[in-house]
Amino acid sequence: MIENLTLYRYFYETAKAGSISAAAKLLYVSQPAVSSMIAHLERELNTTLFFRTSRGVTLTPEGVLLFDFVKNAFSFLEAGEDKLRDISNLSGGVLRIGASDMTLKFFLLRHIQAFSSAHPGVHLTVTNAPTPQTLDALKGGELDLCVVSGPLFQNDVFTELPVRKIEDIFVANADFFPLHKTVSFEELSEFPLIMLEKNTSTRRYTDSHIRSVCSAEHLPRPRIELATSDLVLEFAKRGIGIGCLVKDFALEALAAGDLFQLSLCSPFPPRSFYLVYLKGIPLCAAASQFISDIENSRETF
Repeated sequence: MIENLTLYRYFYETAKAGSISAAAKLLYVSQPAVSSMIAHLERELNTTLFFRTSRGVTLTPEGVLLFDFVKNAFSFLEAGEDKLRDISNLSGGVLRIGASDMTLKFFLLRHIQAFSSAHPGVHLTVTNAPTPQTLDALKGGELDLCVVSGPLFQNDVFTELPVRKIEDIFVANADFFPLHKTVSFEELSEFPLIMLEKNTSTRRYTDSHIRSVCSAEHLPRPRIELATSDLVLEFAKRGIGIGCLVKDFALEALAAGDLFQLSLCSPFPPRSFYLVYLKGIPLCAAASQFISDIENSRETF
């Protein structure tokens, strides 16, 4: 294949214009420059591409054959350029987002809604999984960005932007009314506890805090482990046990009096949701805009 694609551009424009002088004007070069480039291409292909006449040029049969291929090639290139412009202008492209149930429900969904309304041409894919799996997918290049719950360990792989504070609490219904006082984790170990499964970032965080303030012999262990915080909430409302979850999940139940929040001697320190993306990897236009929208929102701190 001829490496100098400019030869084909000169050929293409000359064939369309029907004259070397007209092609020279379109290409902003001299007529001798166009003639030289076409002669060069004919030598490279060992064929004659144009009949030269006093009125201009016409394609030889070989020139007609080549023109059909060159026209299609330039059409594809122009379509590719248009597609890239669409992506850069957020009229197209794909944005791949990862999230957990919690971050999607209490932070990300409204941002996705706003972005989708502003840029309907961008195709969105949202992958829902616990934080550890979501970060693995981001690291493996399967996602452009994600929003996950902390704490996160600082490293050289991710850029981590805190976007919203959250609070972990224990809740119970009226069956556990005697716990309307400040209680220790040692006291809680005497009651049935309901917590998330161990493969979640929330469970890892709560376990870590409890171990830091509770003696090993009185370490509370859950009687029931569930896959989602929504299930923890429902079990707690039915009095099956005392639920441990992020407060956002329980706000309506607390306001309605279906549950009460336990006062802990050693409350869980506040933690955050994080917007996370890979360091050193260029972001697509859609991802850059999405991140900018979140950074400019009032919730970012």
